[in-house]
Amino acid sequence: GKTHKFAFIKKLRMADIFNDKVYDSFVFEKQGIPGNTLSGKEFNGCTFINCDFSDCKLLDCDFIDCHFDTCNLSNAKLGNTGLKEVAFVNCKLIGIDFTDCSDFLFAVQFDKCVLDYSFFLKKNLKKTIFMDCSIREANFSESNLTDARFQGCDLHQTVFERTNLHGVDFRTASNYSINPEANNIRKARFSYPAVLGLLDKYGIIVV
Repeated sequence: GKTHKFAFIKKLRMADIFNDKVYDSFVFEKQGIPGNTLSGKEFNGCTFINCDFSDCKLLDCDFIDCHFDTCNLSNAKLGNTGLKEVAFVNCKLIGIDFTDCSDFLFAVQFDKCVLDYSFFLKKNLKKTIFMDCSIREANFSESNLTDARFQGCDLHQTVFERTNLHGVDFRTASNYSINPEANNIRKARFSYPAVLGLLDKYGIIVV
């Protein structure tokens, strides 16, 4: 006969997040620890739904194959925290400095998130997908965005400086301003009229 596997959902209260060091395949739903500090925790295959991590300090933690759905992580500090194959959906990530994250196996993707005022300085973001996100006044200076995709994203006043944009898909992105002389834009894809953002530094008028 056929063998059926049933997923056992393990739910925890957020208060219990301080008790152990390692959490495997847990679901945290409608929980919050805003302003608290978590240090040295490891989360494997965990799901966070409607959770509030705003203003938290997440220090030396590891999130591996984790999923954040409709969570608030605005202004969280991620000192040496690992984000390894982590997906964020419908999340608020305002003012986060991802530069502080561990570089080891760093891999993230964002869907319908708010990433305004976030920083990704010198991060390896190769093939990262940003889908339908607000990424206003963020900073990607010196990061590697090779073959990344900004689908339906608002990049108003976001900084690209000495950034590797080789093969990046900007075709459905808007409001970007990119200096072709200060970035590698080889084989990057753009569409009209947003592509005129490549001419901003020259102060010319296209009619």
